[in-house]
Amino acid sequence: MEKNNRQLSLMDAVLSYSRRKKTSKAVATLSEIAKMVNWQALVTLVKGLDKTQGGKGGRPPISFEIKLKMLFLQHIFNLSDEQLEDQLIDRLSFQQFVGLSYEEEIPDFTTLWNFKEALVKNKLMDRIFSSIVRQIELNGLILKKGTMVDATIISSENRPLSKERRKELETNPSAQVDTDAASTEKNGKRYFGYKGHIGVDVGSKLIRKRSFTPANVHDSTEMENVLSGDEKSIWADKAYPEQKQKRAARAMGIYYGVLDKAVRGKGLSGKQEKRNRQKSGVRASVEHPFAFIKKKLKVTVLGAKTKMRNALRFDMWCIIYNISRVSFLLKQQPSVG
Repeated sequence: MEKNNRQLSLMDAVLSYSRRKKTSKAVATLSEIAKMVNWQALVTLVKGLDKTQGGKGGRPPISFEIKLKMLFLQHIFNLSDEQLEDQLIDRLSFQQFVGLSYEEEIPDFTTLWNFKEALVKNKLMDRIFSSIVRQIELNGLILKKGTMVDATIISSENRPLSKERRKELETNPSAQVDTDAASTEKNGKRYFGYKGHIGVDVGSKLIRKRSFTPANVHDSTEMENVLSGDEKSIWADKAYPEQKQKRAARAMGIYYGVLDKAVRGKGLSGKQEKRNRQKSGVRASVEHPFAFIKKKLKVTVLGAKTKMRNALRFDMWCIIYNISRVSFLLKQQPSVG
């Protein structure tokens, strides 16, 4: 058989893969994330989940670093648990990222599902998100000049539930129906799902705080949950104005850059409109994280059936946005020497 027609052996494929000079965008992205995240810090946060460490006999437990990297992979590429398992079997770059040798068996999709359930049950996602933010702070990238606040609606994969159906599910719950999602209206259009709320660092555009609620929760009620407490200014759109918050901010010497809202029967003055235009110029960049999540990560709907499982997804998207943003900011820094 001619050489050009022969099939590549596994070793041929591996050697060919390692010799190639060109790399895909996916490989470049994974390489950057692998270097920027302090994986051991994250492992320390989750290692208490495994009660079998040190046990004798049976198959060795899959390391927490592998599980964490699988979690990142899933949300970088917007894959289901089953799709991730399939991609890990097929793609050397995925295997290299998670740290699986060629001799090791690929973990099945239930490994990741169980790991995520444990993270949710033990409320560890907040600690993971906070650890990533602390790692970013060590690079001096969070400026703390102010916080831009915003929220976005992400629809549930489920259809809206009638009052009768909700009542029925209270006595006869179903794991296949999302009863945590809620309906809301925005610009004359109805939505059923959730809201992701973020507090973004002015200048760096990094997410410092986030929260996750059903879609019917008003944006303004989550403002305190997405402020860090050390900001010199607060920026938000017309959904957030509260006189009590405005007075409190001024008393603490914090600039209140929330857009003025016209009240019924009384429009904004020319001075207020001018001030709103100036404020809008600053707060507009708070939309960047949501654009990244919806366009780059291709997020369209939330498919999990509970608020906490969907909150994990939102947390991971915020984390991945932050890491991507850090990569960009570090590249903008002038080189030394």
